[in-house]
Amino acid sequence: MKQFNPFPEVSSTYGAPMGRRGDNPANLRGLRLHARRQGGSDGYDRGGAYWGTPANVWGVWAWVDGVACVTYVRAASRAAAIAQVSQ
Repeated sequence: MKQFNPFPEVSSTYGAPMGRRGDNPANLRGLRLHARRQGGSDGYDRGGAYWGTPANVWGVWAWVDGVACVTYVRAASRAAAIAQVSQ
């Protein structure tokens, strides 16, 4: 399976966007889920989108017909992020 980055670099003329668009978490239920922490610093993820603090945003995704479907949640750990989307 190919690599997926849930926090790609953002490009914005007027500063960083607030968060990112994600898929409906219900679309990911029952699938094998993967999660990655936002990284970055000062409330920004590694791709430059602004989330505020604390830096506990996770990108949770699953592959659906070869395409990554991703949603974003706040959680204390990878396991908690995946559990939150699985509910």
